[in-house]
Amino acid sequence: MGFQEIRPYDRDFMLRRIELSQESVDRGDAAFGSLVALDDRLIAEGRNDYNTRITEHAEIVALNKAHQVLGSADLSRCTLYTSCEPCPMCSFMIREFKIKRVVFALPSLYVGGFSRWPILQDQELSRLKPIFSDPPQVLAGFMEAEAAVVMAQTPLWMFGSEAHID
Repeated sequence: MGFQEIRPYDRDFMLRRIELSQESVDRGDAAFGSLVALDDRLIAEGRNDYNTRITEHAEIVALNKAHQVLGSADLSRCTLYTSCEPCPMCSFMIREFKIKRVVFALPSLYVGGFSRWPILQDQELSRLKPIFSDPPQVLAGFMEAEAAVVMAQTPLWMFGSEAHID
């Protein structure tokens, strides 16, 4: 997708996202944390809750909370910050919530909705308005090394640019 601008508050939001990932691990869940921001204002946070409900991915939890806080499913002015490249399920939700920008740390070469299945950049989905949005801007691999430290505490080997099939 080309070079994406790093904004002054991106690092702070990603550091908070890393804290959410660590909280998730500490609770016995996978190392995923997400948050939704409107420019430099935090709107909502989410941690994985896979052990309770399999569909409670951190991205979906954060998107649903942002929907509640803002009183709208149109999050077209917002950025989603997340641990890993969103999976296909989360990627479709990102497109439906019309997220403007996605920032993620670890690539997901096997189940990613950006690199493996290009849902986040699919132009054809844009034709299905008003259901789906235009593709969001994507900043991939931002603070990957920091996110990898938390992910290393889990048995999830398939995330990160060093991921490979054994």
